[in-house]
Amino acid sequence: MITSKDELQRRLKVLGKKHTMEILAHIQKGSKYITQIARETKIPYTTVQHRVTELENVGLVRIVHRVDEDTGKAIKVIRVSNFRISLTPQDIERLVEKKGEKWLSPKSYTSSQTSIDPGDPVKQ
Repeated sequence: MITSKDELQRRLKVLGKKHTMEILAHIQKGSKYITQIARETKIPYTTVQHRVTELENVGLVRIVHRVDEDTGKAIKVIRVSNFRISLTPQDIERLVEKKGEKWLSPKSYTSSQTSIDPGDPVKQ
């Protein structure tokens, strides 16, 4: 759940970077390794690695650590988190006006969902 203006800005910034949407769309088709994403999308490996790290830092993807059955090597499987970003001009106004307050709405939040819901502000 997005709880502050800064958090919203961080997520939008990552989503606006080159290749981010393409990487998310590709992962949405099924969990992938960074090497697979880079090879299949023809995006440089280091770019994919950097974007995945940024996406994980803002909660839009999850990295699951596994051991490859064939090689016995540790691998990282990338999965898209279930998220939704809904934003209206009124939401922006409320986020800006309510500095230091967090927006929580149990009605629209589950543990696997990210959303902006400008319900009643709750100080934490």
